[in-house]
Amino acid sequence: MPAWQLARREKIVLAGLHLLESQEYDRIQIRDVAAEAGVALGTLYRYFSSKEHLYAAVLMEWSALGKSVERRSSKGSPEQHLRSRIRGVIKAFERQPQFYKVQVLLQSSTDPNAKTLLNDFGEAAQVSLVSDFAALGPQRAEDAATMMWAIISSMLTQSIYHGVPMREVYRIADGFLDLLVPDLG
Repeated sequence: MPAWQLARREKIVLAGLHLLESQEYDRIQIRDVAAEAGVALGTLYRYFSSKEHLYAAVLMEWSALGKSVERRSSKGSPEQHLRSRIRGVIKAFERQPQFYKVQVLLQSSTDPNAKTLLNDFGEAAQVSLVSDFAALGPQRAEDAATMMWAIISSMLTQSIYHGVPMREVYRIADGFLDLLVPDLG
């Protein structure tokens, strides 16, 4: 895409992000995103095949914004960095649970473009966590990252959808990390 098209696409994604920051996904109309971005509805559909496709891109953008903040604050031992990182992920969803709800909703999307972006989101998260667990060795790092994401997802679901206190999400994640600390070096 030429630079002007990339800029327009980014403007649409940021408009979607802005709307999701202030309201739930199911209350957002695609025409509201177009209006917020200052583009025609038809223009929005040139870039995104569906609302799900758009919000998969929004989720990727939200994640990228969080990673840029995270990179600036990665100090301390590998254990401290890992605990900070996991707490940061949980805190991001705690502050804005609507982003977790979008991630859950998009898992059942039939839009292939949304599925591709959601898969990219998951792979990027996995690669990042595997890197954080690297001291465990390649296979154990992969396994630990998979288990950590399963714990976070399961506990966030319990908290966001079923009222389990968020402190339980942190407690269980910390408990899992406690099991690995002796091997982190």
